[in-house]
Amino acid sequence: MLGMALVGAIVGLAGRLMHPSGRVVSLPAALLLGVTGALAAFYAGRAMHLFSDGQLLGWGAAITGSAALVALWGVVRPRR
Repeated sequence: MLGMALVGAIVGLAGRLMHPSGRVVSLPAALLLGVTGALAAFYAGRAMHLFSDGQLLGWGAAITGSAALVALWGVVRPRR
Protein backbone atom coordinates (compact mmCIF):
# COMPACT_ATOMS: atom_id res chain seq x y z
CA MET A 1 0.00 0.00 0.00
CA LEU A 2 2.83 2.39 0.76
CA GLY A 3 4.41 1.62 -2.61
CA MET A 4 1.17 2.42 -4.42
CA ALA A 5 0.86 5.69 -2.52
CA LEU A 6 4.42 6.64 -3.42
CA VAL A 7 3.86 5.82 -7.09
CA GLY A 8 0.63 7.82 -7.02
CA ALA A 9 2.40 10.84 -5.54
CA ILE A 10 5.15 10.70 -8.16
CA VAL A 11 2.68 10.31 -11.03
CA GLY A 12 0.50 13.10 -9.60
CA LEU A 13 3.51 15.41 -9.49
CA ALA A 14 4.49 14.46 -13.04
CA GLY A 15 0.91 14.99 -14.20
CA ARG A 16 0.92 18.45 -12.67
CA LEU A 17 4.14 19.37 -14.42
CA MET A 18 3.15 17.96 -17.82
CA HIS A 19 -0.50 19.07 -17.97
CA PRO A 20 -1.15 20.59 -21.41
CA SER A 21 -3.01 23.59 -19.98
CA GLY A 22 -0.15 24.52 -17.68
CA ARG A 23 -0.06 24.08 -13.94
CA VAL A 24 -3.79 24.12 -13.25
CA VAL A 25 -3.54 21.82 -10.23
CA SER A 26 -1.81 22.94 -7.03
CA LEU A 27 1.03 20.85 -5.65
CA PRO A 28 -0.85 19.46 -2.60
CA ALA A 29 -3.89 18.72 -4.75
CA ALA A 30 -1.78 16.92 -7.36
CA LEU A 31 -0.12 14.75 -4.71
CA LEU A 32 -3.43 13.96 -3.01
CA LEU A 33 -5.21 13.24 -6.29
CA GLY A 34 -2.34 11.05 -7.46
CA VAL A 35 -2.34 8.96 -4.29
CA THR A 36 -6.13 8.70 -4.28
CA GLY A 37 -6.27 7.68 -7.94
CA ALA A 38 -3.54 5.08 -7.54
CA LEU A 39 -5.12 3.46 -4.51
CA ALA A 40 -8.62 3.57 -5.98
CA ALA A 41 -7.54 1.98 -9.27
CA PHE A 42 -5.45 -0.65 -7.51
CA TYR A 43 -8.17 -1.71 -5.09
CA ALA A 44 -10.90 -1.55 -7.74
CA GLY A 45 -8.86 -3.87 -9.95
CA ARG A 46 -8.33 -6.27 -7.07
CA ALA A 47 -12.06 -6.17 -6.22
CA MET A 48 -12.91 -7.08 -9.83
CA HIS A 49 -10.35 -9.92 -9.72
CA LEU A 50 -8.35 -8.49 -12.62
CA PHE A 51 -5.08 -9.17 -10.80
CA SER A 52 -3.77 -10.28 -7.44
CA ASP A 53 -1.06 -8.88 -5.19
CA GLY A 54 2.36 -8.66 -6.76
CA GLN A 55 1.29 -8.73 -10.39
CA LEU A 56 2.59 -6.10 -12.78
CA LEU A 57 -0.91 -5.14 -13.91
CA GLY A 58 -1.56 -3.72 -10.43
CA TRP A 59 1.25 -1.21 -10.87
CA GLY A 60 -0.04 -0.27 -14.30
CA ALA A 61 -3.52 0.26 -12.88
CA ALA A 62 -2.11 2.49 -10.13
CA ILE A 63 -0.16 4.62 -12.62
CA THR A 64 -3.12 4.90 -14.99
CA GLY A 65 -5.58 5.70 -12.20
CA SER A 66 -3.46 8.43 -10.68
CA ALA A 67 -2.72 10.06 -14.05
CA ALA A 68 -6.38 9.90 -15.05
CA LEU A 69 -7.57 11.49 -11.81
CA VAL A 70 -5.09 14.38 -12.04
CA ALA A 71 -5.99 14.94 -15.70
CA LEU A 72 -9.72 14.81 -14.96
CA TRP A 73 -9.31 17.32 -12.14
CA GLY A 74 -7.45 19.67 -14.48
CA VAL A 75 -10.25 19.44 -17.04
CA VAL A 76 -13.30 19.87 -14.78
CA ARG A 77 -11.82 22.39 -12.35
CA PRO A 78 -13.18 25.88 -13.00
CA ARG A 79 -10.60 28.39 -14.21
CA ARG A 80 -9.82 31.51 -12.20
